[in-house]
Amino acid sequence: VIPCNWLQHYENLVDPFHVVVLHGTFSGTQFVDAMKTMPEVSWEAVETGVRTTSLSRLEDGRTLRRISEAQLPTLRVIPNPRLAGLGQRVESIGWVLPMDDTSFRIYTAGRVTEPGQLAKQRSRLNGKLWEELTPEEHQRFPGDYEAQVSQGPIAAHSEEHLGSTDKGVLLLRRLLGRQLAKMANGEDPAGVSFDPDAPPVRFAAGNWVQPSS
Repeated sequence: VIPCNWLQHYENLVDPFHVVVLHGTFSGTQFVDAMKTMPEVSWEAVETGVRTTSLSRLEDGRTLRRISEAQLPTLRVIPNPRLAGLGQRVESIGWVLPMDDTSFRIYTAGRVTEPGQLAKQRSRLNGKLWEELTPEEHQRFPGDYEAQVSQGPIAAHSEEHLGSTDKGVLLLRRLLGRQLAKMANGEDPAGVSFDPDAPPVRFAAGNWVQPSS
């Protein structure tokens, strides 16, 4: 159970720059070297979420095209940060489940080729899982947990200084605001369906490599 408001994690999904700053620079390489390159980013508000497209130039001249999505009601659709399954759509989906105003959990389901594959993808520092790190190691090598929980139980938007890199956050907040207005009017928010014959929901998220131009 994560001891802060669920939006502090959910909004993080549309901030690809934190991958470079936090996971690729500030705390060393927590994923792979390709994730240390500052990307060119564009955001798109779709009917049920916000889609982020990041383009990163690799050392061999090719371009990594990475698409991630924050989808309603609470879905995190983030491609593998270690670039496993390169060239195909996202292999796992997470549900960010609020427990109350100041805590949440994440549940993940994924497509695997062997038992326990999702657990093997968890980040390790010097061979240790997050919960095995000492307090000093948490302080020296922070990750998402430290960044999000350190904002307090409920982050105060009045203390923010948003910039051009926060466009995805603003799009997501506006989308959620529209859903609250719908519910206030007695309508169903986006991402809700009561049709048992509705087709499966498909996402665009994934990692692809484009040849050099």
